[in-house]
Amino acid sequence: MFIETLKTMKLYKRESKLGTMHNYHRKNLIYVFKCDACSETFMRPKSKVDPGRASNDYKHVCNKCDSKKFAQSVGVKMRNVYKLDASSTKTL
Repeated sequence: MFIETLKTMKLYKRESKLGTMHNYHRKNLIYVFKCDACSETFMRPKSKVDPGRASNDYKHVCNKCDSKKFAQSVGVKMRNVYKLDASSTKTL
């Protein structure tokens, strides 16, 4: 489940060729999700997430859970909802 978007800013220092110290910053956007398998919140940088998947239209699974096992269990639940057996060729 998509929860929110956070903005972070990291501050750095670097030394120029002439020896003076310069401060600079970098901004990042981070998406916060709630795992649909274990209900634990986790974060992902925006650069690692497809923009269309940052919504509640998709299921989200954290790194600790097995995403393939979760996908199979969701498929079984949907087949039970639509009363389809495992050998059916219809797509959900």
